[in-house]
Amino acid sequence: MDVNKLIDALDNENNEKILNLTTKKIKEMNMKILMELSLSREKLLDITKKLNGYRYVDEIDELKCGTYLKWILLTDPDPDNLELNKGALFCEIKCKDDGVFIICKNMGFSSRHFQIKMDECLLFQKLTTQELVLLSALDHLST
Repeated sequence: MDVNKLIDALDNENNEKILNLTTKKIKEMNMKILMELSLSREKLLDITKKLNGYRYVDEIDELKCGTYLKWILLTDPDPDNLELNKGALFCEIKCKDDGVFIICKNMGFSSRHFQIKMDECLLFQKLTTQELVLLSALDHLST
């Protein structure tokens, strides 16, 4: 492990929330929230696999600008229709009278901005390089 990367990650205040976690805890949190959706076993395993390197986010202050998000829209009551979105870059948060909206930007040729309502989806944020360095150290310390 690169000690300088670890020091930089520890000095970054944005990484404060990750210090109470381990890779195992993140996977358990992701699994716990997905289990509440009553998905089929195949769909659950497929989504879990796609969320490797992501963590469930349910607080506004945990979102980091410029990170990649994936989400599951909860507007359809049928669990068979719930899908993990391919994702987008998180740009900003807008608080409106009708809720909190996450503004994202598509990647690729036709990059456009769009919004999703935070209370209508489950958000998963890609772990940053610094978070991965910290988790590696925390995993090592927890064994």
